[in-house]
Amino acid sequence: MKAFGEVEKVGTLLRDLNCEWYVCGGWALDLFLGRVTRSHKDVDIAVARRDQSSVQRYLLRRGWELEKASEGRLSPWAEGEELGLPLHAVWCRNRAHDPVFFELLLNEVDGELFRFRRDLSVTLPRPRVSFESAAGLRVLAPEVVLLYKSNSAEEGGADFHHAAPALSREARAWLKGALEKVSPGHPWAREL
Repeated sequence: MKAFGEVEKVGTLLRDLNCEWYVCGGWALDLFLGRVTRSHKDVDIAVARRDQSSVQRYLLRRGWELEKASEGRLSPWAEGEELGLPLHAVWCRNRAHDPVFFELLLNEVDGELFRFRRDLSVTLPRPRVSFESAAGLRVLAPEVVLLYKSNSAEEGGADFHHAAPALSREARAWLKGALEKVSPGHPWAREL
C-alpha cells in the first residue's frame, strides 16, 4: 500500500464534491512534508461551514452514516440540520467503504478569509489556507493545522517538531502571531 493510500482513498470518495475540501490534521502535515511521520487513527477532512448542506447530501447519497460530536457525545446529524458553533466535528461511517471512517471538520470561512474557530479575529486570506499536495489533494495549510493542534501542545508536540522547521518565513510569522494572540506564553511561539 502506498504511504498515503488511506488519505488518497478518502480523496477519491470526495473528488466529485462540488465545494472546497481539504485534508487536515496529522495527514495534512505529512502531505506537507511529503512523508509519513507517524501512524494516524483516521483521516480528517475540513470544509467551510457554509458548505455543510452540500457535503451532508453528498455523503448521505453514498450511504454514509453521519453523527455530530458535542461535549464528548455523538448523535445523528439529521438531514438538513445546520450545525452552528461550537459544533464542528462530524463522524462519518460507511462499512462498505475503505476506509470505513473519516472525520469531517467544519471551518469558518467568509468571503476571502478563513477564521480560526476558537478566536474568530484570527484570520488568514483564503489563497493561503491550502495547497495542493504532490498526490493532487487539497491540503489545509500546515500553519493552520498546527494552530488547531496547539490546543494540546503535548499531544501535538511531535507534529509541531516535524513540521515547524519546514514552514516558510511567512507561515512561521503567522503561526507565532496567532499563538501569541490565542495562547499567550504558548511554548511553540517561543520556538518559532
